[in-house]
Amino acid sequence: MDAYIAQRAKTDPAATANWPDGPVDIPDVAIDDLSAAHIEVLKGMAKAQGVTFSEAIQRHGSWPATKQRLVQLQQAFKGEFAGGERAADGSHVWLGFKGDVPAPAIEAARTLPLQVELQGRLGYTEAELNDAKKRVHHALRDDPRFSDVASYYDARTGTVHSLVVPAPEAKASVQDDAIDSAVSSLVTNPAIAVDVTVTDGPVASTFSSTSASASVSTAEDPYIRGGGNLGDCTSNFNVVATWDYETRRHGTAGHCANGASTRRYCNYSIDGSNCTTISLTNSCWLDCDYGEAALYTRGSLTLTRTFYWSSNQKAYVDAEDPVQWVGDNVCKWGKATGTTCGTVKRTNWSNGTADNLFVTDQRSGTDCDHGDSGGPVFTGGPAAGFTAYGIVVGEGSLAGQSGLYCAYSHVSVYRDAFGYRIWNRE
Repeated sequence: MDAYIAQRAKTDPAATANWPDGPVDIPDVAIDDLSAAHIEVLKGMAKAQGVTFSEAIQRHGSWPATKQRLVQLQQAFKGEFAGGERAADGSHVWLGFKGDVPAPAIEAARTLPLQVELQGRLGYTEAELNDAKKRVHHALRDDPRFSDVASYYDARTGTVHSLVVPAPEAKASVQDDAIDSAVSSLVTNPAIAVDVTVTDGPVASTFSSTSASASVSTAEDPYIRGGGNLGDCTSNFNVVATWDYETRRHGTAGHCANGASTRRYCNYSIDGSNCTTISLTNSCWLDCDYGEAALYTRGSLTLTRTFYWSSNQKAYVDAEDPVQWVGDNVCKWGKATGTTCGTVKRTNWSNGTADNLFVTDQRSGTDCDHGDSGGPVFTGGPAAGFTAYGIVVGEGSLAGQSGLYCAYSHVSVYRDAFGYRIWNRE
C-alpha cells in the first residue's frame, strides 16, 4: 500500500493538485474507499490493538461511514436516544432508547455492516444522563471535603460514576454510601443511579505547567500549522469563524492559556524551526461546559489548513467529527510522546475544571505526557485528509480501572464556546 500510494503521488497530478497551503506528506490518494490519511490511522490502530494491518482494516475501515449514519439516527431521535457504544474490536454496536425502540432504528440496523444490539425502555435519554452527571459532579467538586473529582455516566446502565479524592482533613470521615445518598437527591429521574467511589487519587491532571519559550530561528517558512511547538504545550488545529471566513485563529488547550496571554509558536526542524509570538483571544477552561480550548492570533506567520500529525510530517485536515462515541478510533500528536492511537472508552467525562471531555484506553505517561497538552487528535474518514476529533488536555481515571488514561477535549468546543470551526479544504 505504501508503495502504491507513493507511486500515485509521483504519477497522478490529482494526488498533489489540491494543496493550497503547500506540499504535505500524505497525498490525496485512495485505495478502494480508504484514503491515505485513513490508512495511517488504521496502521496506528493495528499497533495499538496488537493486530495485523489487515485485521485493523476489517475492524475499523468502515466505521467512519457507518458512524455518519448512526449520528443521523441519533439526531433524528434526540428526545429518545439514550446512548450508543461501539465494541473496541468493531464487531458490534449498542444503541439504547428511553422508550420503545423506534421502527426506523430497526430498519437502519438491518442495513449496517456490523451487528447492532438495540435496547429500549431504559427510562432515560443521554441528555438526562448528562444533566444528572453535571449536577452530581458540580456538587462534589464544590464540596470542601474533596480535593479532586472526576465523573462520567454509563449509558448502558444509566449510572453516574464519580471518583472523589478526600482532602487530608476529611479522609477519615467520608464514606461511599453516605456520599451516594447525599448526591442522589440531585437526580430527578428515578431510572438514573449514582455511584460515588472514594479513592486516594489522583483522578485527573493537565499536561502543562507554566508558559515556556521555544528557541528562535530566522529560517524562512511563512506558515503557522496545527500541532506546532508552544513550549510546554502543543497546538492542534487552525480554525475559522462561522460568521466570517476571514477571521481565523490558532488553537490549543484551554489550560495552556492559564497565565499566558502570549505564547511563542515554532515550527519543527523540517520547516526551519521558525517562530512567532501569538496573542490570546479566547479561552474556555475553568467551569467550561463545552470542554476546554484556547485561541491565539497568527503572529507574523500565515495560518494554514495543515497540521503536524507525526514527527516532522504534515497533512491537510478536511473535516471534523461532530459527535464523540464510545468505540471511536483516534490518534493524537504531541511533541512529548509523538503519535499514538487508541479507542475512546468514555465520553461525557468531567474533571475539576471542564465538562464534555473524553478518555481513551491510551496510558498516561506512555501514550500522552507533559508537553502534549493542546495537541491535535484526529481520525480517518471518507474525506481525503484527516478528520479533526479533539485536543489533548491531560489524564483521567475511570471507575473500576487502575492507573490514569489520556484525556481529551472534543473539537465541538470550538463551535460551542467560541463560534469557530476547523479550517479545512472547502
